[in-house]
Amino acid sequence: MYIAENRKEEKFISLYQAFVNEIYQYVFLRTGMDTALAEDITQDIFIDVFKSMGEFKGLCSNRTWIFRIAKNKLFDFYRKQYRQKIELVDINDPLTGDLNNPGQDTESIIESVLESQMVYDCLNRIPGHYRIALILKYVDGKSEKQIAELTDKSAKAIESMLQRAKNAFIREYRSVQKKEGFEL
Repeated sequence: MYIAENRKEEKFISLYQAFVNEIYQYVFLRTGMDTALAEDITQDIFIDVFKSMGEFKGLCSNRTWIFRIAKNKLFDFYRKQYRQKIELVDINDPLTGDLNNPGQDTESIIESVLESQMVYDCLNRIPGHYRIALILKYVDGKSEKQIAELTDKSAKAIESMLQRAKNAFIREYRSVQKKEGFEL
């Protein structure tokens, strides 16, 4: 019994050392670059890895197996986040009208500067559920339908949330640009 437990611990330590940094980066990007949250979820992922090591049949690589656990843990996190966030928006909000402006290309604004520090700052200033929605859409490349399935929302609700998230992001982006002396 002791030898089997020792082998399990050694195997876990080996898996942990091999994949913790990669899993952390994966989670970090998908939690809105929230260090503490990414650390907590990464820890939960490796707790699940340890608990389910005896059930792993080896039908895929260790990396694939651990990433599947990570994806499931993130999906659980997304569902929990979106169940807690209910938001009503005034349909007459002036920013809502901006989204229908054909001259405004919010998607290219978000995509073209995704890796800059300014974007990082702006993402951290908007509500977490908006940040996650934008990351799922523009970093993970998920469709509204896929995001809806992950969050147990309707595709229409996700479409509306993404519009509000884009507006919130653009508002923060413009605010940061004004502070930095740039113009949009």
